[in-house]
Amino acid sequence: MSNRRNALRALVGSVVCSLALNVSAGPIILGGDDLNDHGSRNTSTNVNVAGWLYIQNALQNLASQSTYASNDGTIVVLGSSPSTSTSSNGCGAAYWAAQSTTPTRTVTCIDTAASITSYLAGVASGTNRPLVIVHPGDGVNNDVDTSEEAAWAAGATTISNYVAAGGGLLSHTGAYTWLQALVPGIVISATCNGTNATLTPEGQAAFPSITNTNIQDICHNTFSGSFGGLQVLARDGNGLPMILGGGAGTTFQARSVEIPTLPLAFLIMLGVGLFGFGARRFARKSS
Repeated sequence: MSNRRNALRALVGSVVCSLALNVSAGPIILGGDDLNDHGSRNTSTNVNVAGWLYIQNALQNLASQSTYASNDGTIVVLGSSPSTSTSSNGCGAAYWAAQSTTPTRTVTCIDTAASITSYLAGVASGTNRPLVIVHPGDGVNNDVDTSEEAAWAAGATTISNYVAAGGGLLSHTGAYTWLQALVPGIVISATCNGTNATLTPEGQAAFPSITNTNIQDICHNTFSGSFGGLQVLARDGNGLPMILGGGAGTTFQARSVEIPTLPLAFLIMLGVGLFGFGARRFARKSS
């Protein structure tokens, strides 16, 4: 009888636990900003300012929390041409400068839709294992064009699986056609009031080296709807969420768990057994 009770307890416990499981993911920062187009680097002091200081903070935050297994330590920007010049319109202008501080990370910039598709195919197969993936948005001169956005959208499942496995993700303003795969229920608005934009307490913790002035006057999108476990890191001048984020282990949505269909006879036996066990315990307590 004791073995039967233990088996029933184990079965019930496993069902309850399966229902409580959640999807944990890597660190993520989603912005309605084009901060990569509103910054610079003081080459005499090697200090990033304005939007590039924000990117430096964001990448350091994501890199320190990414748990993607066997990652190669690289930050990969999908949708902008490569450059190591801090004055060019290429990917290197903002992202290379942001990571030329200590600790230095390798930044890889991948341009054209075909190259993005090929790279994401490598992520899906496990050949490519970046530390952080960046969507540079469509608010800078060398940015994500329509065909590249389509490549992102086609690779949304790969991006979703990558983040779910612990990879870091940074994005800037854009069509966000791929975002529903990561955060179902989120709504993107094409309006944003950058004047008097402010960091929330969570944003101040995520970006310790920047102030409100670093993020003002440069937003294009705000977010509403369901954010899952994401926190609001900054609000625009109207109080609407303009930057969202979450650290490693952020819960985005409950996992859908399919419980197998059990034979009716077994369910009846299970119910009778549980009822009998409870009745006997109640009788012993009452005596």
